[in-house]
Amino acid sequence: MGNILVVEDDLAVGEVICDTLRDRGLNVQCVRTEEQAYARITSFPGLDGLVLDVNLGGGATGFDIARFARQVMPDIAVVYVSGNSSPTAFKAFGVPDSEFVEKPFTPDDLAVAVTSRLDVHDPRVSVPLV
Repeated sequence: MGNILVVEDDLAVGEVICDTLRDRGLNVQCVRTEEQAYARITSFPGLDGLVLDVNLGGGATGFDIARFARQVMPDIAVVYVSGNSSPTAFKAFGVPDSEFVEKPFTPDDLAVAVTSRLDVHDPRVSVPLV
């Protein structure tokens, strides 16, 4: 597991997200528009997770894209990121069993949210031996 699609309309933020996840050993594809997101979701059957900006500046939101993705792939992991949305909106509009990370976030905060949703080990985090 580890194929991630990042949907972020802000180029600089998208690059930070993609670099952060690649540094954690994930296979990441990055797109900036809803059209690109829908095309990748339907053409990439091995997709394990989505990291979605909630407000994409167009017609669809990250919530809309996640609902579509769950119709195509019911078990896909979803992490939303936003600086303009709220945890309340996330609870009202987000797909079940998803995560919300508020901007600004640290790379580690994002990586923990994504790897925990995917249930994969982040090689940068030490796990204490019992």
